[in-house]
Amino acid sequence: MFGKIKDYLRKLYIAVFYRNDTKLLTMPGKKDRDWFIVQGFVGTVFALLTGATYLTGLFNKVNAPEIVIAYLPIIGSVAGVMAIFAGYVMQTIKNRKKFTLILNTILKTLIVFIAWIPLIFPNQYASYIMIAIALIAYALNNFMGIAINSWFVDLIDVKIRGQYMSVRNMIALIAHLLVPIIVSAFIDTSSDQYMAIVIVFTISWIVMWAENYSFYKIYEPPLQPPKKKIKLKDVLIVPLKDRTFMKSIASIAVFYFIWYLSMSFATLYQLNYLGLSYTFISISATLNVILQFVWYPIAGKLVDRHNTDFLLIVSYILYLIQAILWGFTNISSRYVMTILVNIFASMAVPLFSLVVFKAKYDVIPAEDRSLYDGFYTALVALILAVAPAIGNLMKDFIAVNMQPFGVFEVPQFQLIFMLSGILLLGLILFNMKDTVKLFREAKERKTEN
Repeated sequence: MFGKIKDYLRKLYIAVFYRNDTKLLTMPGKKDRDWFIVQGFVGTVFALLTGATYLTGLFNKVNAPEIVIAYLPIIGSVAGVMAIFAGYVMQTIKNRKKFTLILNTILKTLIVFIAWIPLIFPNQYASYIMIAIALIAYALNNFMGIAINSWFVDLIDVKIRGQYMSVRNMIALIAHLLVPIIVSAFIDTSSDQYMAIVIVFTISWIVMWAENYSFYKIYEPPLQPPKKKIKLKDVLIVPLKDRTFMKSIASIAVFYFIWYLSMSFATLYQLNYLGLSYTFISISATLNVILQFVWYPIAGKLVDRHNTDFLLIVSYILYLIQAILWGFTNISSRYVMTILVNIFASMAVPLFSLVVFKAKYDVIPAEDRSLYDGFYTALVALILAVAPAIGNLMKDFIAVNMQPFGVFEVPQFQLIFMLSGILLLGLILFNMKDTVKLFREAKERKTEN
């Protein structure tokens, strides 16, 4: 009886997540791919337990400045500016697995420690100590991420990379489905919300060891030594001179600036200005997660089969719709608009993440992968460090000089959300012109042949 149930669950698992794809199921290395899936799942659980919503709650408890809180959803990306040196550092690494295990233990212990700072240093400087520890931890996380990407790309065949990533991300979505609702309900019903968050962060430290075990079980292919020694100046010069690479990431870099000019304030806006509870935010995000189960397999197949330039424009359009919805989200419409935002986010996130992953590694030379990856991570980090600061200046200017009007009940937030939408429209039109041109040229060459 137990055997029949186990067999049925296995078939259901394969049908739901793998869509009975024979390539994914039969290509060599499935055991290692399965452990990478486990790692993705437990890593996601840790990220959710210590994520931006609960970090915002922690920093609210110590009365941190709004600009500091605005950076919390993107603190990991901002800390990535140090990844510019990743290529230089990675050439000294002989064992990516050992490097990953050590860094994962250190950085995630530091992240857990953030929750304990207000107990150890109960004064006005607590938020600054917390943000400093967060920056160190997430800087290490970016170095580890580049090592993992190098490991991952060497292990997963390019023919199935898009579809496999969709399976891995779909399974990680189960954590998104369960963890936020359980944790948010626990925090909202606790008499002391701060201590509840401390408990949640402490539990995440146990989850870290499960992730370490999954890393330990994954085979590491031999690391190919660099053909030439990377000099410190190469971390900038080599990627900047590569016109194909720079052209490929230019649009993505501009998108990040436009999006985080305003969207870094989304969590702050929901909690402090719209008055939404942790539980409602988590429940509405759950709808996002459920729908991603539908979109990820579709996005995986599209990315493996079609032009990434066109798919990138489609993802920008989906983000444009979100920006407009955020612009019309006020106290009166907060519940409906939050749900609508999550519906469109469920389509945008899978497509954008898979397209960017493929587009980036399609143009990065294999022998200098860590060098280019570090440059890309640092570039995005630099953009994300600047964008919220500019957005904050604009937000404060509007708050001082403009009164609420019409549907704009909180204009300092709603208008900068709208600005992101207008700028995104410009980016879409600019990229669409280039994409149509390339499509026509390819069609003409095909006709000539």
